[in-house]
Amino acid sequence: MNQVVALVTANFPYATEVLCLFMAIQGSMAVRNGANSKKSMNWFHAFLKSTLTAYSGATFTNIFMGRPTAMLSNDVFFGACLIGFVIVNYLPMDVGYHFFNTFPGELLHTVFSQVFRMGGVTGFSDAAYAAFKDTPSVWYPTPIFGPILFPVALGNMGGFFLNGFDGYLEKGMPWLFQQAFACAIFYHFYAHDAEGYVGQSLRGFVKPLGITFMTLMGADEKEREDDVLFAKVIVGMFMLAMAVVRMPQYLGPTYSPFTALGGMLKSKKSKKVNAAPPSKKNKAKKQ
Repeated sequence: MNQVVALVTANFPYATEVLCLFMAIQGSMAVRNGANSKKSMNWFHAFLKSTLTAYSGATFTNIFMGRPTAMLSNDVFFGACLIGFVIVNYLPMDVGYHFFNTFPGELLHTVFSQVFRMGGVTGFSDAAYAAFKDTPSVWYPTPIFGPILFPVALGNMGGFFLNGFDGYLEKGMPWLFQQAFACAIFYHFYAHDAEGYVGQSLRGFVKPLGITFMTLMGADEKEREDDVLFAKVIVGMFMLAMAVVRMPQYLGPTYSPFTALGGMLKSKKSKKVNAAPPSKKNKAKKQ
């Protein structure tokens, strides 16, 4: 399989350890470049803020499903927080902090932390679907909202925890909401909705293109027919591309393809209205 596919599906040696470490580094860098830019915070304050910046979703979201948090059940998560915090704040000559402020360093933690998030979107959607698939509503054969909202909550827990409800939402729908909704909706209906008309229609339209795409990615016959794998690859590539494009060196953190598309459609509609011929009433006024 293509190396890009291996990356976005976290199919490489020590993937959990690598992704958790870079997620922790990104959280520590956010705090070090922000609230702790002068290194005036008490170390414990800075450590917990760095940990929750990176892992609020992993810490709290499973509570909604009555599941144990990975922060307690998997030593890799909290261990990565300790190591990442030390790398960013306590290496000699601040070498860790300075490296991750360079473009290669920022690109490195951006890529791997985004792969971590991609696994969260697909994994939490899978978990919610597995929990609710035997009890769908009478209106549709597949549970709809749970497998979408669960990963959306995961991706936005940090924003709510660190900024408060109003502070996080006051400027409209944050990017992490936009990304999580788009990816979770596509992934859930493509990978899980075997009987519903939405999933069947989506696969009927996309799958022929998907088989060709997966063939180009080096997939074997079994992998080409795997709907879950294809959905993970598409979600992973989209999320990875957006993470890189939204870096400060490119389009910046305010960029959103959905906002840009909405602006284009609005502009096009406005031009059509302005180009419309004047009504008879307006003609009479001009005369």
